Formats: sequence, C-alpha cells, structure tokens
Amino acid sequence: MNQFNEQKITEGIKLLIEGLGEDLTRPGLIDTPERVARAWKEWCRGYTPFNLPLTTFPSDYVGMIVRKDIPFQSFCEHHLAIYQGTIDLAYVPDGKVLGLSKIIRFCQHYSARLSIQEDLTDDILNRFNQAVQPKGVAIKMSACHSCEGSRGVKVPDVPTVTFATSGVFQERPELVGQFHSLIR
Repeated sequence: MNQFNEQKITEGIKLLIEGLGEDLTRPGLIDTPERVARAWKEWCRGYTPFNLPLTTFPSDYVGMIVRKDIPFQSFCEHHLAIYQGTIDLAYVPDGKVLGLSKIIRFCQHYSARLSIQEDLTDDILNRFNQAVQPKGVAIKMSACHSCEGSRGVKVPDVPTVTFATSGVFQERPELVGQFHSLIR
C-alpha cells in the first residue's frame, strides 16, 4: 500500500460533506474532515508493518494452543462500513511457542484495514504461518457487518462465519473437531 495521505482523505471528506448538502462552516462540522482523516489513520493501522517483536520461547509442547474470542474490527472494502466480531485462532507449535498477548495484538493489527471477511481470514492465517512457522493453524472469524444492518437488507446482528486451516489441521481432520469443541 502507498503511504497514508491525510491531506487527500481530509479533502475527500470535505467533498463528501459538501456532496451531502451540508455546510462545512457549521460549528459541528468545522474540524470534522481532519478528525475523520485521523480516525481512518488509526482504523487502517493494519497497513503498517507489525512492529512488535513476535517473542517465541523454546518448548516441547506438542498440543494445540487456542486463543478464543479475540475482539476485532475491520472495514468492508465495498462500502467502507465497519464489521466487527471475534477471532478464534489455534496453532500447533513446532518447537517454539508464541507469547500469548502477541496473538491478540497480531490479529487486531492485521484486521485494521479494508478487506472482505473471507480474504481477511486467509490473510491472518497466512501471515501467522509465515511469522510463527507452526505445524498448522486454524482460524475462525465471526462478525456482524454494518453494511448489511444499516443499508440493503437492513438486518443487523446476523454473524458471518469464516474458517480456514493450514498444515496439520488439513492433514488431521480430528484436530479441526478438537478445535471446534474447544471454542464452544
């Protein structure tokens, strides 16, 4: 991705507000374009590199490690509308384990971007595989999309669930069953 351009976003928000027929000099809107640009910079921090070290520790543990109910938010690339929910992520280590808080930070960081949920699920799985190099990963994302709840069908709070696996989770289907029983 190209570098974040706060000035372009500010100008775009001014055009949006004017296009809605609003007055940019109205007291409540005077600084809105700048505030919105700063908000989008934070909301889309997932385009920047993940700069926290992924601290791993040598371990002989051979079982599954599961983090469940990790809250996340992302933005639909079709409508720029928020979707949010939870991520359940499991991995089977290969001689090293990752610090537990890093799993949460990793998932939240890479969720903060424009993406459809299906692609985001695969993206987090692939990035986790690349960064941690476990024997396998399973990821389940469940999210409600505000673009559905606020427009179109106007049905809020209907979760979409996506699921992806790699490595031993594809080779040994019983691990997928164990994963699902652990996240219930």
